[in-house]
Order: sequence, then structure tokens, then C-alpha cells
Amino acid sequence: MIDSHQDFFDGLDFFDERHCARLDDELKWAREQCPVVHTNFGGGMHIVTRYADLRTVAVHPEVFSSAQPGIVEVPVALPPLDLDPPLHGEFRGLLNNRLSRAALARYRPILEKLADELIDDFVQDGEVEFISRFAIPFTAGTLAKVVLDDDNEERLQRGVDAVTAVSVQGTPESFAAVAELATELMAARESDRRDDFLQSVVEATVAGGRPLTQEERLGLVTVLLLGGLDTTRGTLGYIGQFLAEQPNLEARLREPNWANRNLDELLRLTSTVSVMGRVVLQDNDLLGIPLVKGDRVAVHWRSGNRDAAKFDNPDQLDLDRFPNPHMAFGVGIHRCVGQHIARLQLEIGVNRLLARLTNFRIAPGTSIRSASGVSIGAPEELHLQFDQIS
Repeated sequence: MIDSHQDFFDGLDFFDERHCARLDDELKWAREQCPVVHTNFGGGMHIVTRYADLRTVAVHPEVFSSAQPGIVEVPVALPPLDLDPPLHGEFRGLLNNRLSRAALARYRPILEKLADELIDDFVQDGEVEFISRFAIPFTAGTLAKVVLDDDNEERLQRGVDAVTAVSVQGTPESFAAVAELATELMAARESDRRDDFLQSVVEATVAGGRPLTQEERLGLVTVLLLGGLDTTRGTLGYIGQFLAEQPNLEARLREPNWANRNLDELLRLTSTVSVMGRVVLQDNDLLGIPLVKGDRVAVHWRSGNRDAAKFDNPDQLDLDRFPNPHMAFGVGIHRCVGQHIARLQLEIGVNRLLARLTNFRIAPGTSIRSASGVSIGAPEELHLQFDQIS
């Protein structure tokens, strides 16, 4: 059996639906038998599967560089994702204030209104394709209103399509389409000055006062597009599926302050940013195997979040799990800078759905189509039936 497992990883394609359907089970084997497993994917890399080893990688950026944060080659700059200290801290500082919990609080009524308007469009039908009619437009609308301040629907739809393609294909062409959209948004700010996030990117300085290069500006916007659209959409899709499949979940999510107690467990189990890349900067054996300078490493956050050495019954949704030191937003200096906007979207999206709908179930005669790629397992097509709350 060991040989067959290694054969799977030798031929693994992270963007192949058949491989992704087996990946959670194969990663479980790796955690138990071969915690740092080699794959030929992308020219060869080592997949880190255990929680403790993932933390080791995260807290040693001087050994494991983020210069190539993707599991495939990324043809555009992605600051601060692809930066190491000290420049990483400066770029992250450009995002922190605008994306802090306090700064985002004023957008709560705007997002509640957006969610209600989307629900208005299907509430009378008793049935909805949840991803295309709620999860995608809600996350895209949030990005448009909170981060991009852009009301160009055609441009935003191109952004949704491009980011989705990056998630499921990871091709240079898909990244180029996202970068093209970022170019348009930056050009708009050059001629139409506003007091918003994009304007702060245009006017930002780093490294003792130098302006950002055009590549750096576009990279910051690209990071927001990639992080703001795809990952939260995936988690919302998972929650919609869980509401239909787990009878006790709806009642738990109706409890006051549910997000403070239960959201972390939903994030742990779903882990929609499942895997990212690192590059070895110096020879070492910190992970228990010899690594040499130039080796590529895949940090599999989803695998760490299902490590039985860290979490009891890790494959089960346990809303009483506490504490919950999950890795859904990563670990260390590269912990997701957009986590607060993600949490706000998820809390508001669930609250508004449950304020008006109940008794969710999978529509008869339909099946759930799941994603491959970075957002492995997240529903891409989910037909739900529900009852309206009068």
C-alpha cells in the first residue's frame, strides 16, 4: 500500500478533479507515514502535511522564503505574499489599517443591505443555485464596495471570472487576466482621486520614501482580488452545504454571537486556502529530511488543520472545539491580512440568510460539484431548497 500512496503523490496534479477527490485521504496517510512527501508536480516539490512542521516553516522565513507563494509559477508580483522581511512588513503595513476590524465596522450596514438585496431575488422561489446567486455576488459585491470602490459591473464580473480561473486552473493566462483588471483599476485612480484604499496604494511609499513601482501597485491590487473573491466564496459555499446536510447546524448558527464561538471551526474544516508555496534558502533538516537551497516546498494548511496530533476527530465539524488554533488564515508573518473582512462577510452572509430562510436541503435530482485547485472541495455548484420565514 505504501508504494501505491507514493505513486499517487508522484503523479499528483493539484488541479485535477480526480486527484483532488482523493487528496484528503492521501494526505492523512502522509501525516501518519511520510509527513514530508515528495511530488513531481510543478517540476518537483516537498509537501508539508503535519501541523507542527507547517508551523516550523511559517516561523522561519529566513529559511523558507515566500518569493514563490504559489504552487505553480505566478507571472505577476504579489506583495506582500511574495516578500520576505524586512520589505514584507512595510507592504503589509500598507494594508493593515484599511483592513483592520475597526476600519471595516462602518461597512456592516452596507454589506447587510447587499445580502438582503441578493436574497430578495430568490426568496420567493424556494430554491436557489447558491454559489452563482449568493456566494459569488455577495463576495464580489463586498470587494467592489469596501476595497475597490468600483461600481462597474462588467469589470467586476471579469474580475470574478478571472479569479475563479486562477483558483481552478492556475495558468499564466488566468493570472494575466487578474493583472489586467488591476491595471484598469489603478489607471482609474490616477485620473479620479478618491479617499479610499486604491488611492492609498497609488500614493504609498516604502523603503525610506520611494513610491511603489507600477508592478508593486498592481501586485497589491491583484492580491486583494485573489484573496477577496475566491476564498470567502468557497467558505460560504461550504456553509450552505453544511446547513443542508447537518440538521443541528442551523440552530447553532442562530445563537447570538455564533461567529465568536463557531466560525473558527467552520474555517478550520473548510480551509479554502488549502496550499501555498515556499522556496528553501539554505540547506537544512528542520522538517526531518534533508532539504537543499532552491528546493520548493508546498505548505498544506488544510492538511495541518486535519492533523489528529493537534485536533481530536479532525475530519468532523465540532462546534464545541476549544481552543481552535487553526491554520485557515496561515501562520506567522504571512497570516492573511484580509482575515477581518473575510470574517465580517461570513458573519453577515449567514446572519442575513438565517433571518429570512430556514430548513435548507439539497434540491432533489441535483448533485454538488466541487472545486479542485487551491480551493479544493468547496462547492462550485450547489442547488438548495429552503423554507421562507414569514
